[in-house]
Amino acid sequence: MKSKFKYSAYLLALATISLAVILLSLFIQNISSNKFPLGPLILISAFFAFIWIWLFFGELRTKVIYVEIQGDYIKVKHYLGLGSSKIFYPEDITGFKISILPSKGGSYEYLYLMRGNRKIAKLSEFYHSNYNELKSNIVSLGIKRLSTEVFSNWQELKDMFSKT
Repeated sequence: MKSKFKYSAYLLALATISLAVILLSLFIQNISSNKFPLGPLILISAFFAFIWIWLFFGELRTKVIYVEIQGDYIKVKHYLGLGSSKIFYPEDITGFKISILPSKGGSYEYLYLMRGNRKIAKLSEFYHSNYNELKSNIVSLGIKRLSTEVFSNWQELKDMFSKT
């Protein structure tokens, strides 16, 4: 079974690329014309750079992942499936945790595959159109549910820079 992305995943990728292009072009344009004071330009650029880092490393790298579940392994590719692949075997996976992300439009479930205390993959109901099928396949591999984890923005920020 292979993961399928919702349109929100593709829009996120497009937004990330667009933001980088806009930020770089505005910065280069301002340096050459010197129309905008440097201090505010640096603050605005830092703000948009933080948003870009969050989108690129937090969302595209950790949540918008391609997953292929076979009988004897789980293949994970980050960055909308464009990153390098990692193979995990069910016997090496400790289990999975579930977290609920509340939002204005509803709540979305996340499934974290765990190896020890480390999250090795995050499946997202928000980004994967076949999330429930992926979850069922993980359970059918004999991977057990460990617990429910309370969603934390601080933990998400730490996960952005952790090695998966």
